[in-house]
Amino acid sequence: MNPIAEAVQALAGMRLVEIRRIVNIVVVVFRPDDAGADHTIHAQCSFRVMHGDVILLGSRDMRWPKTPGTDRDEAFDNFTTMYDVQAAFLTSKFTEGDFRVAGADIGLGGLVVVEATSGSDSIRIEVIPESSGPKVESWRLFAVGDNGEHYVYPEAAGRD
Repeated sequence: MNPIAEAVQALAGMRLVEIRRIVNIVVVVFRPDDAGADHTIHAQCSFRVMHGDVILLGSRDMRWPKTPGTDRDEAFDNFTTMYDVQAAFLTSKFTEGDFRVAGADIGLGGLVVVEATSGSDSIRIEVIPESSGPKVESWRLFAVGDNGEHYVYPEAAGRD
């Protein structure tokens, strides 16, 4: 198994604690039970959170203001898009519940799928690369604050 696949699969058992954004980059945070560092996925490609067949959150939600009629750029700059509202709602649900990663895997074309459950409730996170450029970063996974390895897809994007 390659190191990127191992890093993705190592999310299994961690708590899903937060979804937010940095500018237009999706940020998903996972926390291990031990004193280890939080892990995060930064996605610069398509992203969505599913509950069954319902999309709860999608990266394109960053384009739509929470309040109709608000300027899109202003809503984006002020973190008042539909994405921001839904990400905050989901993060509050993660805080109330105990969403654990039941499985995480990387598929063809760098597709990352993370299944998380809390009791009988489950969600599915999908990170969906869509660029053909081998040096265009789609996503990265890393442990926060330890200056360790960053697992970048595609791998060529992490190289000079």
